[in-house]
Amino acid sequence: MPEKLKKKGKQLKKEKERVEEEKIERLKTEFVSITAHQLRTPLSAIKWILEMLLNEELGKITKEQREFLEKTYRSNERMISLINSLLNVTKIKEGKFLYKPVLSQIDELTESIIEVFKDEIKRKQIEFEFKKSKKLPKILIDIEKIKLAIQNLIDNAIRYTLPRGKVTVSLKAIKGEIEFSVKDTGVGIPENQQERVFSKFFRGKNVMRLETEGSGLGLFITKNIVEAHGGKIWFKSEEREGTTFYFTLPY
Repeated sequence: MPEKLKKKGKQLKKEKERVEEEKIERLKTEFVSITAHQLRTPLSAIKWILEMLLNEELGKITKEQREFLEKTYRSNERMISLINSLLNVTKIKEGKFLYKPVLSQIDELTESIIEVFKDEIKRKQIEFEFKKSKKLPKILIDIEKIKLAIQNLIDNAIRYTLPRGKVTVSLKAIKGEIEFSVKDTGVGIPENQQERVFSKFFRGKNVMRLETEGSGLGLFITKNIVEAHGGKIWFKSEEREGTTFYFTLPY
């Protein structure tokens, strides 16, 4: 009898600890959400004012003033991007992430995303290739979220590939699924850090040495987007040789 009571006591203690952990996690999520929303409004106002100054709507500016304003604008954009990532994380935790699934052509969506990176590809003299199967079927997706997932993966590939490297984006239909992949010749992910790639705030040590920007939330968000669509995501990587990220979506 005492042994049964002891066992029951342990179970009740574990249950109490679990409830407390869930409560703390919920409070953390609410705090991040409220803080992010409060920050987004003034940051948007700052962006609007900076755009007016850069467009010389409030008067002419000198070359030196423009340089300072452009630096401030870029810093403000990074803050807005971080806030949006934090809000996406809170939506994932609350199960409110997907809300507009429609039948779409993922190849057309991918082409529009690649267009955004044209200037950076040119600046870094990267050899860029987009390969796709003919007549890809339409798939049911939340366009905004899948766009974010593809954008995160292509952005990482370009960012972590050194000048004159190569990035290849591919789309193909296989066995009731569409497979997306992005292959780069970049810095790669150290083997001893690969298991943490999709966790929140992960950034490889070799990446941080490059002094590149990033919140460490992109791949966590991307994984949740893909899985919310019933898909799978994985990668292959070798340090100093490059990385290939893949995901599949059912159709």
